[in-house]
Amino acid sequence: MNKQFDLFVKMKIKELSENISRMTYAYINPDTKQPTVVPAKHYKDILDQPVEVMVNDQVKRQFLNIMFKQMKSLKEEEPVLFYETLLLMDMNKTPDSLELNEEAAIKITAQELVEDEKTLKKKFHLVDSEHLDKYEDTKNDSELMASLFGQEPADNVYKFEITEDDKIRIKKKNGFER
Repeated sequence: MNKQFDLFVKMKIKELSENISRMTYAYINPDTKQPTVVPAKHYKDILDQPVEVMVNDQVKRQFLNIMFKQMKSLKEEEPVLFYETLLLMDMNKTPDSLELNEEAAIKITAQELVEDEKTLKKKFHLVDSEHLDKYEDTKNDSELMASLFGQEPADNVYKFEITEDDKIRIKKKNGFER
């Protein structure tokens, strides 16, 4: 039995883009109760991109997945050493550079982090709540997302670079400066 996908792969880019646009339009946004309008040209520009543009981002995403799985595995196998490593990285120190009191403090702090994680479960966060709030604010900032992704698709659909001006604007928008 043929599936919709089997028909899609046989279509030309223009026809495929128009069909994807129609499918997208058929999605009713639960918040606005309106169809989702994405012009066929948007999809055509993406599908016309050379493969190298997409491969780079796919490689980065795969690398991120590998790092995530590795760190998760390390955390599960040796949680205290995992947190000691994070603390060292956060303080920009190496294990060999620690004084005896610093080494003891790192071990105690790491053990407390392990205990906090067990006690607090889903309420426990590695990242400071201020940073998590900034992440949420940035993620939900439609103007910022439009400026990041609203440029020419051939250059920025799959990847984007945040300039120094963007960083300043993000900082001002989220109410923090460093």
